[in-house]
Amino acid sequence: MNQFSALPYEIGAIVKRGTEKARILYATTLPRNRYAECVRVHTMFAMDVASQNTSIDAYVTPACTDRWRAELNLRFEKAGAATRITERSHHGPLRLLKPLFPEGDHNCHAVIVHPPGGIVGGDSLTTTLIVDEGAHAVATTPGAQKWYRSTAVGASATTTLRLHNNAALEWIPQEAIVFDGAIAQQDLHIHLADSSKLFAWEMLCLGRSARNERFLNGRFSQQIRIFRNDVLLWQERTRLSGDDPLLTSPLGWGGNSVSATAWIATGHDDYAQMSADTEMLASIREALADSTHAAASNVAPGFFLVKVAGEDAESVRELLIGVWSRIRFDVFGLEPQRPRIWST
Repeated sequence: MNQFSALPYEIGAIVKRGTEKARILYATTLPRNRYAECVRVHTMFAMDVASQNTSIDAYVTPACTDRWRAELNLRFEKAGAATRITERSHHGPLRLLKPLFPEGDHNCHAVIVHPPGGIVGGDSLTTTLIVDEGAHAVATTPGAQKWYRSTAVGASATTTLRLHNNAALEWIPQEAIVFDGAIAQQDLHIHLADSSKLFAWEMLCLGRSARNERFLNGRFSQQIRIFRNDVLLWQERTRLSGDDPLLTSPLGWGGNSVSATAWIATGHDDYAQMSADTEMLASIREALADSTHAAASNVAPGFFLVKVAGEDAESVRELLIGVWSRIRFDVFGLEPQRPRIWST
């Protein structure tokens, strides 16, 4: 892959139209403190690529000391019988689209958007959600999170979810797609209280399966840590290099390009309720029965883990939606209703 010459704020891509490749380049020498203008150039560049009916094959940025930082902080509180967003702040291109109430005021749907549409080398995204006692939030994204190929500089995304007692959160973002050649670090930290209720998932696609692209170059690292009452409940760490033997090993990804994990907290940590946990586990496994690459376990009182692997994001997503649909009424007291943004 050819690299572009290193101007201070040069943004480039190799794009495909059919079998032809073309190069698109935006360049600016804006002062380093003009962050907002640099974001505007990024957005213009993305719009230009889209307007030419092309698809990005590689998104190239030069090595530089500056990082493109974006941050979003949301706090959900109970107001009478309703849930409201009472604190909301952002920096850079990471924002709340708008609070929605398709199921009534008792829960708030939050759609989180990253206007540039993808994560490039040097980007750093930080998302923090706090759900206070009695509040119920549903958070999702309108599309996949794309990690573009990088020439040298890595990118990172850190998500922190904090739930107080009797708080409920459904964290159901769409999948993350790691392009061949990406250098990415993804972290997820979840903090639960005794009676917190949670359904959360993370879906990871290595390479673009629709194009038969494999993850042959680059690096991907992921760390997930879940606490209950500040005690570590679950931890996993992934470190993969392009064409890692683990991707084809039956002890790893087994040749699949998509892996997903879901976590369910039912709002108790009492061993006396293990009979209810046994019924919940059976229900989850029923939802996974049609897949030979899915499993579920009850790793602690009131806490469940689901693992799914597959060849494409759509089939894996549908399996997880099946689990979510199966447990939603029992955990949250609500019938399953897919976020409307998924249909737009």
